[in-house]
Amino acid sequence: MARLRCEPSASRRGVVLLGVLVVIVILAVLAYQYSDRMTAEYTAAWNAHRYAQARTFADAGVHYAAALLSSQENIANVLNGNPYDNPTRFKNILIGDDTKGNPGRFTFIAPPDPDDTASGGSYRSGVSDETGKININSIMKIDDSGQMLYDMLSKLPLPMTPEIAASIVDWVDSDSTPREGGAEDEFYSGMTPSYRCKNGPLDSLDELLLVKGITREVLYGWDQNHNFLLDPDELDGDRGLSAYLTVYSREANRDSQGGPLIYVNDGDVQGTYEKLLPAVGDDLAKFFVLYRQYGSSTSSGSQQSLGSSIASLLGMQSQQKGKGGSSGGSQTVAGNLAAFDPDFTKKGKQKLKTLFDLVNTQVSVPGKDQKSPTMLFASPLNSPDQQKELMAKLFQAVTFSKDAEIPARINVNTAPREVLAALPYLTDVDVVGIKNLQPKPSSNEAPADVFQSPAWLLTEANVQASTLKNLDKLITTKSQVYSMQILGYFDDRKGPTARVEAVIDTNFGRPRIVYWRDWSELGRTPVPE
Repeated sequence: MARLRCEPSASRRGVVLLGVLVVIVILAVLAYQYSDRMTAEYTAAWNAHRYAQARTFADAGVHYAAALLSSQENIANVLNGNPYDNPTRFKNILIGDDTKGNPGRFTFIAPPDPDDTASGGSYRSGVSDETGKININSIMKIDDSGQMLYDMLSKLPLPMTPEIAASIVDWVDSDSTPREGGAEDEFYSGMTPSYRCKNGPLDSLDELLLVKGITREVLYGWDQNHNFLLDPDELDGDRGLSAYLTVYSREANRDSQGGPLIYVNDGDVQGTYEKLLPAVGDDLAKFFVLYRQYGSSTSSGSQQSLGSSIASLLGMQSQQKGKGGSSGGSQTVAGNLAAFDPDFTKKGKQKLKTLFDLVNTQVSVPGKDQKSPTMLFASPLNSPDQQKELMAKLFQAVTFSKDAEIPARINVNTAPREVLAALPYLTDVDVVGIKNLQPKPSSNEAPADVFQSPAWLLTEANVQASTLKNLDKLITTKSQVYSMQILGYFDDRKGPTARVEAVIDTNFGRPRIVYWRDWSELGRTPVPE
């Protein structure tokens, strides 16, 4: 029986091979796509990891600043009294061991001071003082009518206008009556979407963007990415109103070390004397007591103007003891504080409003009987030399409020020219004098001791004592809250750069981060060399 033999068809030769090749190609394409996607995912994961590291480097800078700024000893000894432009402590700071891998670094950047020619108009390597700005909420606490705030805002340069100033005051005051050019509920209810006027304190500076007339350009200028640089797509480097306004500054009613201050208007004048004695010396402590008991006076013991006080004091210098003008039949003689024993049983009825009340003044103490002369005591602070020595001590030691916190005042050591010009009572000549003597952020030396209190405005800048009496509630030389921008990057300066902004309340050794924001999404910021 013959066997059947099957021969392969010529038309089907190589079909299997072709099918195998097609499968191989498809698998190769799938493998390539998978590999490409995995590579992309790996790259994305790697970049995300690197960015997370860079942001951690920047965050480390925030905590680094909190540690340095929380202690006056650190500011004086580690920062040499200058946290505003200190490349040694705030520029290209290494994190970790530089011998292992590619460690991270951070650098602080701050806007240049336009009045400080030594800075060259470039970044400052340091922090910014929020106390050098106008705190909108604090000014409203000092004057809840809003008139003081309106007057100060109106003096700021463009883009501030009277209408914007009125709208800001309307936003934070408690009433619902719009000022001329301002806005209340009637205006905001017509917006899309509609909202109500807050009529209360601001929670953040960004809240001003809700106020009539304030756009992002008005508030932040053309520096839209907030990097303090003039980028190609920006018209200029103007920082808008944010350069002059704040809601973060704070002033605790404490001394520079966080200790309690002496309340000078306490009813216990002997207790006040005993507290003042080690701080300012016997003569000035006694004069405090006498001023509280008798107030500023003429040689006759009656209340008088500052000019009359000086005139009568000068007149007394030409009189011999026992031959002066009379007061109710008794003679008037110059008193000696060192030899005088105050009567602590007499109540202190006259309250001090400012330490400048003690400058260019005198106190008359009536004699115990008609035969005893009236004694005229000149303030130790009438002497320019004593002013320099004692005023700084006074400002560090005393307070006029029992509250744990007082409305944040403006630091005249760090305020820009525009903020100084916005202060009431100061003349243009005063502003120029203050700005010329103000400590420079770029200085390599710590500010002189005279700048520890506002008394330098009197002793160095020659601002009138009568002006400072009115201005005292608005000015200080203390700083407690600082803002900063920090760049985080790798040691080789390759890869992502993170940029964060923060505001730190140093809070006397217990620092708090009151504001934090990541600006990295606005684009890469070049790291200063």
